[in-house]
Amino acid sequence: MSEWDRIGREARLRVVDEVGPPPGRDEADNARAAAVGKLAPASLLPFVDASSFEGLPVPVLDWQLKGWEPRRSCVLVTGLGASGKSLLYQQRMTCSAAGVPFLGIDVTPGISIYLTCEDDLAELHRRQDSINAALGITWSDLRGRLFLISLKGEPNNELCTFDGSGRMSPSERWQQLRETIRTVGATHVTIDNVAHVFSGSEIVRNHVAAFVGLLDRLATEIDGGVILLGHPNKEGAEYSGSTAWENQVRSRIYLSLEKADSEGISDPDGRLLTNSKPNYARRGQSISFIWHEWAFRLRDDLPPNRAAEMAATTQASGENARFLECLEKATGERRSTSVSRSAPTYAPRLFARMTTARGMTVASFERAMERLLHLGTIRADMPLWKRENRAWVHGIGLARDVAPDPALNVCTEPHVTPTESGGNPCTAEHLHVSLPPKGGNGAPLGAAAPYPKPGDPK
Repeated sequence: MSEWDRIGREARLRVVDEVGPPPGRDEADNARAAAVGKLAPASLLPFVDASSFEGLPVPVLDWQLKGWEPRRSCVLVTGLGASGKSLLYQQRMTCSAAGVPFLGIDVTPGISIYLTCEDDLAELHRRQDSINAALGITWSDLRGRLFLISLKGEPNNELCTFDGSGRMSPSERWQQLRETIRTVGATHVTIDNVAHVFSGSEIVRNHVAAFVGLLDRLATEIDGGVILLGHPNKEGAEYSGSTAWENQVRSRIYLSLEKADSEGISDPDGRLLTNSKPNYARRGQSISFIWHEWAFRLRDDLPPNRAAEMAATTQASGENARFLECLEKATGERRSTSVSRSAPTYAPRLFARMTTARGMTVASFERAMERLLHLGTIRADMPLWKRENRAWVHGIGLARDVAPDPALNVCTEPHVTPTESGGNPCTAEHLHVSLPPKGGNGAPLGAAAPYPKPGDPK
């Protein structure tokens, strides 16, 4: 029994023992009050007269993860798909098992369980190896302390069911989970994820409330914490379904990609963990960290030379992407650009004034231009489009934007004849000239650009 449960029980017993007929009431009232004194505590709701707390020690607010995960509570963690929630919370369970900080935050040490319905044991093994390396721990440090459970592909993983009246009944899987937790003595439990274990309707409040209550009760029974992982909805909210998810949990945490810096450049490996709904702590606390070598780390925990190298790589990648984005925008608006500093169309100066630059400086655009020229991604004097007099406008363009114009597809080889279908069989090396694309974005008019924009899926 936890200290809080013990104090509450003492207070309730004290009230029941001391209750009696108060003065100034009629006989019926006195009879009811006297009857209360004769009832056993189990026959009543667990009420406490507030005055009964007098003289009892005030319970200290306990945390599983200080400031983030309150003890004896269910915590909801959400985040976009592929942001790394599963990896992050396998690492979180490892930290409590090994008794080491989680992303710099103190944890309450304890036996931990990570249960997933989405990944097999081979994936858990791969992750764990990387997590151990990132935390500087060994497999033996986790012996009897961390237990991994994969229910991927297993039927009937729901922890409860609901009847037509909305009443909830715990399932066989729920009983297995409770017995497993009791057997190993776990006080930290992560369940991944809600879609597999919750069979109710996420838009029905009493379904959600009953389910969260079930997990809250489990957290109280083990005098620890239960983490439930979930996904946000497709419209951008941080959680899916009824607001009961927000209102029932005492803490909700959100994992997102790291925001862009002052120049609009973001690290694709950067992550941000935000305490979006803390009932017992300050709202909006956040931690910035990175995905590195298949685990999550604080940047300050990386070796200095590695941290500097990664920062430089991220900066260069962001600058390159922004340069290409501005180049596409300018070319699409029929504004040619130049690599010459003396030209009025000098690309870095022109791009730095564009809204698309999002604050990126001329110097940053110059660095990006030199890199992209060196890599052969762009060329300095590319034919971009024709004027009305059919003269080409030249400027900076993507090297792979060269495409033949069917109207001028003339072969230098006289023996080559059209195909039966009427098409011209000439290949690029047979053409007199290298011709530009028909559109300004590197593709036929109306088509998408052939290279991805920053943030586009690869």
